[in-house]
Amino acid sequence: MRKVTVILLLVAMLVATGIVPATAQGDRPFEGQTVVVVTQTGRAIGGPVEDHAPEWEEMTGARVELQQFAFGELFEKIITDFETGAGDYDMLIFPADWAGDFMAPGYLAEVPQEILDEIDIDDVIPLYSQRITAWGDTIYALPYDGDAHMLYYRKDLINNEEYSAEFEAEYGYPLGEPETWSQYLDMAAWFNGREVETAGEMAPIYGVLEAQRRNAQSYWVFLSHAAGYGKIPGNPCFFFSCDDMTPQVNNPGWVRALEEYVQVGQYGPPEMINYDVADTRIHFPAGESVFNIDWGDVGPISYNPDASVVVGDVGFAPLPGGDEYWDYEAGEWVEGPNRAPFIAFGGWIIGVAANSDVRDAAFDFAAFMASPEMVQLLAVTPDTGINPSRFSQFENLDLWLDAGFDREGAEDYLDAILNTINHPNAVLDLRITGSAEYLQTLDVEISRAVAGEISAQEALDNVAEQWDAITDRLGRDSQLEQYRSAVGWSPE
Repeated sequence: MRKVTVILLLVAMLVATGIVPATAQGDRPFEGQTVVVVTQTGRAIGGPVEDHAPEWEEMTGARVELQQFAFGELFEKIITDFETGAGDYDMLIFPADWAGDFMAPGYLAEVPQEILDEIDIDDVIPLYSQRITAWGDTIYALPYDGDAHMLYYRKDLINNEEYSAEFEAEYGYPLGEPETWSQYLDMAAWFNGREVETAGEMAPIYGVLEAQRRNAQSYWVFLSHAAGYGKIPGNPCFFFSCDDMTPQVNNPGWVRALEEYVQVGQYGPPEMINYDVADTRIHFPAGESVFNIDWGDVGPISYNPDASVVVGDVGFAPLPGGDEYWDYEAGEWVEGPNRAPFIAFGGWIIGVAANSDVRDAAFDFAAFMASPEMVQLLAVTPDTGINPSRFSQFENLDLWLDAGFDREGAEDYLDAILNTINHPNAVLDLRITGSAEYLQTLDVEISRAVAGEISAQEALDNVAEQWDAITDRLGRDSQLEQYRSAVGWSPE
């Protein structure tokens, strides 16, 4: 009943505000047309389309057909459709870092200004409204989701005075929100296997939950570790040198990060090597670990009494940093701490295929899904995959309180996200042509290291060799130009 009420309220809000002019007029302007939408499998991202397409269909007379593929297959399905000209998809919900492969060749239609006006583009934080939706000076997609990695922790355990005293006696410093990855590992090791109280019962707890499954989205978690050890303050060029596109993936900072990413397997459940983010989003709210790294999704889930036994007991923070970092320009370690939050993924965005024969309808449905009212609802609803990306979502605390957050939790959650995306040393995700291929090779090799097949150094040396080959095949000069532009670097 609550879901029906929310849907009716949303429709009323959309009609009242005129955010979606064609769909709010009741003239069914797209009668008989079918908009084929493609995105990843699962409730996250695809779920909102399933839930809300009927509202748009009723208002427009059109039909929405949703096609979903596992994340590991999604890029290949879309790029094959584009390259062959099959024209199977009209509207795409896809990761922002695939822009170079989808936007640069002209596979997506330019977003009309009236559509940008309809979704109130000025309300979207510039990181998401400008960087992730455009290629050059042309906007090819609508912002839908705001993504960056953050740290979740059991504040009832980390802030426990008795535990803190015991921990300090062993490690020489008190428990608290970890500022460095070394502290994170210390705390994870100390808690791992310890009997603690969760939901009124004593039971052993794991230190961490980190996604490590291959061919999912786990490599972004490794990159969050790597950021603190490999990001040079003041130098935005993290994945490659901006001098000549030399891969930095196998430098000592990245290697140390991978060694630690392998090490955390000791402090999580034995099955963690096969966990993707969807799995950790079940087990962390179930009270099974002290720490979790994820996007903003865990915030609303942790306050959902149907999924969480730790409601109100979760703390939110930017990612820890390295206690030192590797300066690849100087060729030496530099003492930290070096906090470098990772703007992982950058967000899901919505584009319309340039060869769609129902382009107007597809843009109208895209505007419906990306409207301020819709994304406000989705961001506070568990399991939608949509995280805050608009100024209004951070300014309206009642939005979160009405969704079940307590005031302290809502403020901490929003502050953690803002402190992440506004951090001066934040690392931007890879957004150049071939990004999916670069990251797929990384995924393969780090999974081999996690499985114990090869060392961290061997794995990342393999990645560096393959990255150089990809860069040479795609054109080193053009790739360098794209990368410099993507991170905002220019020669002095």
